[in-house]
Amino acid sequence: MLTANERVLAALELREPDRVPVMDLLNDYAVVNTILGKKPNPVSRLFSNRYAAAALDRFLPVFNRTPLGPWATCSEMANFAYDAAAAASKMGEDAVWITFFPFFRMRSSKLVEDIFGRRMDVSFDRLGNMATPLYRSGLIGNPADWQAWDKKPMLRLPELARRALTPIQRDFGQDLFLFPCVDFGLFENTWQPLGFERFTVALRKERAWLGSMIDFHADLYCEMLEAVAEAGIPGIVYGDDLAYRSGPMVNPRLLEQIYGDGLRRLVEKAHSLGLKILMHSCGNVTDLLEWLADCGFDAIHPLEPTAGVDLAEAKKRVGGRVCLVGNLDITYLLVEGTREEVFEAVRRAINNAGAGGGFILAPDHSHSDISVQRLKWMGEAARDYGRYPLQAELDGEVRA
Repeated sequence: MLTANERVLAALELREPDRVPVMDLLNDYAVVNTILGKKPNPVSRLFSNRYAAAALDRFLPVFNRTPLGPWATCSEMANFAYDAAAAASKMGEDAVWITFFPFFRMRSSKLVEDIFGRRMDVSFDRLGNMATPLYRSGLIGNPADWQAWDKKPMLRLPELARRALTPIQRDFGQDLFLFPCVDFGLFENTWQPLGFERFTVALRKERAWLGSMIDFHADLYCEMLEAVAEAGIPGIVYGDDLAYRSGPMVNPRLLEQIYGDGLRRLVEKAHSLGLKILMHSCGNVTDLLEWLADCGFDAIHPLEPTAGVDLAEAKKRVGGRVCLVGNLDITYLLVEGTREEVFEAVRRAINNAGAGGGFILAPDHSHSDISVQRLKWMGEAARDYGRYPLQAELDGEVRA
């Protein structure tokens, strides 16, 4: 019987492990706290009270200018990443995506800004825990804004990541294959700080400026890769949403022209450090599969079923070149699905992508309403149906 690390590594290298590995995305307080038996932290009550919100609106801008502001954010994100790994270990997963994003600065009770140039709305989950902020607009409008933008906080990220990830690898790395996500991708880090309309103008008329931004973020990401490797972590999530539900956000040929060299540079750097690099892009990436495989990524996630990605077609196209990771739905299946529905979805996914190895079962996203019980069913079904050698066609009966 293989260890979790051996099992995941075999899948990433397109070999058959003893069974299909299971990966989770534990990036929400509600799910992590439920697994660990912790109570919610309903901070939304503070933010929704008009008197408390007014006080926060006066206090936060001052607090963020003190050393305590960035320290508090970094400390909280490091603690949550640690808890996410602990939760995955308790669940018996083989791998886990953990997020360390100490990027946010609360400007008021309603608005957040990050060090890359995004403005976002504060959001909360149904239990009142702080949730991922919702993108609103960019803060960089022209080359002069980018030139003047304070980049020192970004340059401190690699060392912060190394410090946060080292104890997580020390305490959980023997039981889990860790995939931290520690930065946004080149595409998101260039269009979101500008806003999409301004970004499209830069694509047409300001390629040199856009290129300088891409080079900066590629340099920074390479330093982040070094920090992750120094922490002893075996892999990394490269998160960069390239597609809508209907298909790519930008013409694939243009993506190659603008971002291809940068992506290949990051992949080569990761591999030179002994890291496996998993590409995450929401949306329907069917038309990008071959390109992403050409860039050299070890794995592609989430192969989103509700965006129309056909897992069997993805396996046919690139399954011999890249590990496929996903594609269990989190809009219904892992929130309200019956045990029979979860088992059937797992059986179908393994049928579609498990042959010959190169497949890791995982939810397609993370959000606060995912059911811990259904995550347990996902793992049970993978152990039931995912043992190699796989049957030619798995029995659809759900076993008691």
